[in-house]
Amino acid sequence: MGYLIYASLQEGKPKLEIVDAQSERTCMSWHYEQDLDKELENRNEFQRLFRELLLLSCKQKLLGH
Repeated sequence: MGYLIYASLQEGKPKLEIVDAQSERTCMSWHYEQDLDKELENRNEFQRLFRELLLLSCKQKLLGH
């Protein structure tokens, strides 16, 4: 199983989308929701991103891909 990874900026804020290459189904979609100026909110946003990436990885392992 492979993934297509789309990373971009929307209005200066990062956005990440991970798509299953075979089914073309979006597996994960994340976009930065907070102000880039606030350090605590930045940390929370990136923790949210890593949590979503970890969950995607665990799901892939459980499905045996």
